[in-house]
Order: sequence, then structure tokens, then C-alpha cells
Amino acid sequence: MWRRNKRFALAGAALSTAIAVGVLCLSGGTATATGASHKLKFIAVDTSQSTPTKSGAYYEAYVAVASGSTTADGVLNCVAGTSSEYCHVAQAYANGIIDAYFKLNFKTGTLKGTVTGGTGAYKNASGTVNGTPTDAGEAVTVTYTT
Repeated sequence: MWRRNKRFALAGAALSTAIAVGVLCLSGGTATATGASHKLKFIAVDTSQSTPTKSGAYYEAYVAVASGSTTADGVLNCVAGTSSEYCHVAQAYANGIIDAYFKLNFKTGTLKGTVTGGTGAYKNASGTVNGTPTDAGEAVTVTYTT
């Protein structure tokens, strides 16, 4: 999810990171007290991707990996342009789903976005999403409050 697919970028439609853009994984953190700040850190690793449409839209599935273990599953819905792409992400944990959107810059491979809510432990979540490319996938940090 979070990793840029160079052949689509060259074709003017691209892939997200990021997030193996991805995008939202965590290393054991969960939402607890209202207003408390939480940080999720993970590597987003792409597992599958649809063929982009003529307009650059595609879906991507990924797993979030932290400390060598898969901590969450996620799906991206993206629209790619010539220099960047915009994605909505939903990442599922045992205690809920966290939602966000982000923009991935093809030139730098970085992504920046906003947490938009969720279910369960992530209900009413808000915050930021940031990511940088690595050889293993997109290194993602999600900072949020509930």
C-alpha cells in the first residue's frame, strides 16, 4: 500500500506507498484514555494490488509489520496522478479499525495525511500519518488521540 510502483509512476498512474503507505500499523499500542496521545509504528508491506483504471484509481491490500510480526491488515483505495497520489486507508486490528487518508509524493516517496476516525478502540480518532520508503516497505508512524 505504501510503496510506490515505479512502472505506474512512469505511466502517469501510480501506486501508493506508502504506505506498504503501507498505512497504519502499530506495535502493540491501542487507544485507552480519552484525549491520550498514541503512536502506531510499523512497516506497511503490500500483498496485492488491482490494475489501475484509465483514471489512475486502484485498490491495494497490505499487512502492517512491527517487531517482525503482522499486527494488522489494511486496504487502500487510491487515485494516482503524475506526481502524487491520494489514498484512503482502513487498517484493521483486533480491537477496531482506524481510518485515514494521505498524499504520497512520487518524487520523495514520503506520505503525509490525517487520521479521520475509526471503530472500536479507534472511535473518534484524529491525528496524523507520516511515512518514508524503506527497502522492506513504507515505514509509517500514526499519531492519534481518541
